[in-house]
Amino acid sequence: MKLTRPGRAAISAGLSLALVLSPLSTTLAAAATNDSIESTSAELDTARARLDELSSQCEDKFAELEDARAELEGTNQQIKDTEEQIQAKEEELVAARVVLSESLSENYKSGVNFLSFVLGSSTFDDLVSRVYYADKVSEHQSKAINTVLDIQEELDVQKANLVTEQQKQEDLVAKSEKAAGELQSAVAEQQEYVNGLDSQLQAQIQAQIEAERAAAEEQARIEAEQRAAEAAAADAAQSEEQSSDAGATTTPTANNNGGARTTTTNSGSSTRSNSSSGSSSSSSSSSSSGSSSSGRTVGNMGSGVSAAIRYALSQKGVSYSWGGNAIEGVEFDCSGLVWWAFNRAGISIPRGQRLANGRGNSMIGWCLDSGGWTTNQANLQAGDLMFWGSSVNSTSHVGLCIGGGQMIHANWSGVEVTSVYYSSGSFVGGGPIA
Repeated sequence: MKLTRPGRAAISAGLSLALVLSPLSTTLAAAATNDSIESTSAELDTARARLDELSSQCEDKFAELEDARAELEGTNQQIKDTEEQIQAKEEELVAARVVLSESLSENYKSGVNFLSFVLGSSTFDDLVSRVYYADKVSEHQSKAINTVLDIQEELDVQKANLVTEQQKQEDLVAKSEKAAGELQSAVAEQQEYVNGLDSQLQAQIQAQIEAERAAAEEQARIEAEQRAAEAAAADAAQSEEQSSDAGATTTPTANNNGGARTTTTNSGSSTRSNSSSGSSSSSSSSSSSGSSSSGRTVGNMGSGVSAAIRYALSQKGVSYSWGGNAIEGVEFDCSGLVWWAFNRAGISIPRGQRLANGRGNSMIGWCLDSGGWTTNQANLQAGDLMFWGSSVNSTSHVGLCIGGGQMIHANWSGVEVTSVYYSSGSFVGGGPIA
């Protein structure tokens, strides 16, 4: 069947219309996808801002908790010292009672068995009262005994005050632990929410990429079909013109190729190149502040300070422990990580970091006596310990400098590497411990 010029024009117009309308639905779908991406992206930004806010609050609460623990530890040490002083004064009173009894026995001048009188007292206060009333104790002995009694009374009052303060501090520590735990849970939940939004956004972006690829392939297919149809129409038109010219010639010749030409058009033979939209894979990035490497163990990394740094770095991501544990691959507190790393490297150091443990039995005491103590983070060397708190006598946190302006420590979010200018609390100084 021969195509007339109007027929060919109609086909061309139809193909052009298809070329315009076919991608329209894809374009509308892409616009909807863009709206979804923008909405998810905005929601993700808000969620990340909230996560940063919660993380900052958790870090502050962690520092507050460490300070409260340091104060409680100092109070416990003061109570211990006061109890030792009270014990010493009680021993002095016992000795004074013996001396007093012996003195009264030697100075016995009346027919009254004064020694029995004195020793028959039911309490020491009763003893002193009888001695005073009997006027058998010298003024010097009376003052000496009163001095001891006054000191003991003051120590008893001091201990009572310390016990009261101890209870308040224990309550504060308990409240801080609860608040820090709640914040840590909130951070974990928010992190999970952020990770979910991030995965959703990545999936939407990947879907958009696939949709755009499919739209481009569809556009290419339509354009190829249009070109093929236009070529077929052009060939048909040329054949028609040649046939008309041949019919108008009165004396056809054998060399007239116009009538002998056969045009074969296979408009349906165009080959479409398809790419599988399912072959691409989407990747989503996610992070977890509370990530843990439960059960992680490490082999021999050598000995010395450099090895201690390597051991500490091997525990990145391990959970923080409120209870002060130091369990490889499971959990650490700040001093537990440092103690474990040095001990694995063959270097024996104290387990506690606070000076309240004693200068010779604390990490900070050893660092103070090392000769390399500094209060300037810029002067720290790899392997130096770093301390935070209200003062040298009341530290609340310790980390290990690893060089390059960085340190590793066990923080509320787990074992992590951060700047030596870590801002939680006040930096009081640092130095080598080995």
